[in-house]
Amino acid sequence: MNKDSGAINEKLVRDIMHGDSKAMRRLYDLTVSSMTAVCSRYVPNDDDVKDVLQDSYIKIFSNLSTFRYKDESSLCSWMSRIVINESLQLLRRMKSNPFIMSLEDAPENDIIEGEETALAAIASKLDIGEMMKLVRQLPDGYRTVFNLFAIEQLPHRTIASMLGISENTSASQFHRARKLLAQKIMDLKNSIT
Repeated sequence: MNKDSGAINEKLVRDIMHGDSKAMRRLYDLTVSSMTAVCSRYVPNDDDVKDVLQDSYIKIFSNLSTFRYKDESSLCSWMSRIVINESLQLLRRMKSNPFIMSLEDAPENDIIEGEETALAAIASKLDIGEMMKLVRQLPDGYRTVFNLFAIEQLPHRTIASMLGISENTSASQFHRARKLLAQKIMDLKNSIT
């Protein structure tokens, strides 16, 4: 998260709550790249990412008094949840329901047994930037559920509640996201060889 061990400490949080603009800037500088990464997993357009981050930091700074500091990771987790929620709100505003995709849009070919292991080996050779680029290319609903399940490690029940969809829809969206991501990895592999 940052170069300085313990740089985000309780004193920094207290200083921000007392209106110290230098402390606000310090927290922003220490967290902006990780919060950008979180936001970028959900929002594919860079201009939208900037808007979501601006709204997120406004919400973070205005609600910091409700946060109870335990340690640096608790603050970062709290901030990440705000960024994720703001990202989801943007996606909802952009489309009537981005979390439901018609079956025609789903990848048609299933991954054959054994191919998944080969795909995992290829994926492990991609750097994080290449992999995130592929994830950002997924349709909004697939990308959102994929990130919430695979990266945030939320159960489908929680995802369904967050997105206003059924648990089965969440699981289906994740399955389709994995298939489409696998296809994108195969396409990348074929374009390299």
